[in-house]
Amino acid sequence: MKKYYLIIQFLFLVVTQTIFAGTDGTIRGRITDVDQNSLPGAQVYIPELEKGAIADIDGNYIILNVGVGTYVVSVNMMGYRNETRKNVKVIMDQTVWLNFSLPVEAYEGEEVEVIGERPLVEKGTTSKKITIDKEAVEALPIRDMTELYSLQSGVVQVIGQQEGAIKDHEERGLQEIHVRGGRSGEIAYMIDGMYIRNPIYGGIGTGTRLNLFAIKEFDWQPGGFNAEYGDAMSAVSNMHTNSGKKKFSYGFKYSTSLVGASMGNEYDEMRGYNDYNLGFGGQFPGFLNKFYYWFSGQYTTYENYRVYKFDDNIYVDDPNDPFNEANRERLVQPWDREAGWRGFGNEETWDVFGKLTYKFSNRLRFNASYWQVAAQRKGFSQRYLYWDDGQNELFR
Repeated sequence: MKKYYLIIQFLFLVVTQTIFAGTDGTIRGRITDVDQNSLPGAQVYIPELEKGAIADIDGNYIILNVGVGTYVVSVNMMGYRNETRKNVKVIMDQTVWLNFSLPVEAYEGEEVEVIGERPLVEKGTTSKKITIDKEAVEALPIRDMTELYSLQSGVVQVIGQQEGAIKDHEERGLQEIHVRGGRSGEIAYMIDGMYIRNPIYGGIGTGTRLNLFAIKEFDWQPGGFNAEYGDAMSAVSNMHTNSGKKKFSYGFKYSTSLVGASMGNEYDEMRGYNDYNLGFGGQFPGFLNKFYYWFSGQYTTYENYRVYKFDDNIYVDDPNDPFNEANRERLVQPWDREAGWRGFGNEETWDVFGKLTYKFSNRLRFNASYWQVAAQRKGFSQRYLYWDDGQNELFR
């Protein structure tokens, strides 16, 4: 059975809180001169988002509902030198503090550029919180988001056929992810602040394998989270998806186990692993320039889901002596017909994500997201060791 996830959300960028969990961040701070005197009326601006703020009488400013990402922030004031901060990273549901100290400038000079740095300790955070941006996600040696979960501290992924695994979960394609001893269904999975769950088995089933190019930021809280996540018992996972920008961008990643006899081995060749990742997005041209799009997908295949190496002792047929000495010495039975490497099962998975954004203004936008995961797989169980063709083939 295929699973479809349709995420449609209205994000009203106003001071009041939204009904969903936080998906945007905030930039705030104070603007002063070199003598720490307030500069009321100073202008702070984010060129990419075309939004900003003006400092109040005390020099304080605040920019609300800034989408997660990395931005350039500029500040200017008549009679003072302009200053620009680059690589300012905005994290979902967090406040970034940027204070500016502008020197007096009576003549035209060069603009000062300062590289923004993320603080080691986030102010106002009362729990352990891990944030991974898309550059880190794409650089990590992982194939999908399921493997990213298993890299976090306190997380255990129970793989099928291991001791303690839930029966038939592997055949159904359900991942078992446990945080600090909790059950797999006690984790709150969210995409863009909206809950996604499997109502029968708990968790989100194949949902943890959202393709890599769909992720803009991964936010992980393994405990001590706020009351807004009151129904989460073990951890909170919030994945912020990519959106198109004014400049067209794309990415492609390919992994395979078929690297040739000189670099690989018989196990790799029989496994037959191939993984394709593609993502691209940008802004529509002409009169549709208020529309932004992002599409990404992943296609993964295993020619053999499991590969094992058997010994070279096979049953010897002897019509004159069916109970010959050679078979007794090697402890083989009439069904022992395979020698060397042997593969079992197969898997083929598609993961498609699309997001369309319409920007009404700097304070109002509309997002429509579509996500589909479909798979055709045949797992492996010891019950079907000598009759692999009898293993159930699943479509989901």
